Amino acid sequence: MPIVVPAVVGVVAVVAIIFGGRWALTTWIDRGMLPHTYEDADGAVRMATRMGLVLIDGDKVVYGEVTSAFPDSGAYLVVQTPSRERLTALLARSDFPPPTEIDTAHDRLRPIDRHGPESSPTLVRSERRKSGDYLTAIWDPVLRPRTVHLSAIET
Repeated sequence: MPIVVPAVVGVVAVVAIIFGGRWALTTWIDRGMLPHTYEDADGAVRMATRMGLVLIDGDKVVYGEVTSAFPDSGAYLVVQTPSRERLTALLARSDFPPPTEIDTAHDRLRPIDRHGPESSPTLVRSERRKSGDYLTAIWDPVLRPRTVHLSAIET
């Protein structure tokens, strides 16, 4: 009888360590793989810059957000420029192709309360892809010709 009690306690301890360790490891790995979104204008600018966005003095980042996830991370930023011409120059410097119209009834846009563009029949989009990274610019050249909403996704 004295040997049975320590053996049972030992078996229970081994089972607890195996299942507890497995749970802790799975939780730790999942935490690293789940997306985390946080406001970080500087981080969003760094990520978009690595993908080819070229900002210069006078281009003001009014909002920035980073989503860290494995394997795809992303950034979202809203940039205001001093003039319509500067916005056009920003897009040209960053090698965006000519814009296409957005169908606001069918295209999914970021909500306004999350710093998305206001729905408008004059919204346009331009997207560029380089080595699996995507930069998307959305702006309204008629109603808000100085503001551009940029999404950057690293794959």
